[in-house]
Amino acid sequence: MTQHEKRLAGVLLRELRGLKGGQAVERLFELGLVNLRTCEQRAVRGEIERLAGEGIPRCEAMHITADKFCCSYEKVRSYYYNTYKS
Repeated sequence: MTQHEKRLAGVLLRELRGLKGGQAVERLFELGLVNLRTCEQRAVRGEIERLAGEGIPRCEAMHITADKFCCSYEKVRSYYYNTYKS
């Protein structure tokens, strides 16, 4: 972690002081300090992997995930495959 990142982490710790896990996450959202797109990408990818672990083929898992997240298949597909690139 760089010095700059450590300074920013200190700011976050001060904002979250005294809060429990769920409360801290809610506070980060309230402050606008959470990258919603990154969270959505991770959630989509996790759901696809969960469904694949249950034996559902990847393409079908992507369709199911798109329905669950109320978004297009193309968005889910993009999130899934772009995760590997980055």
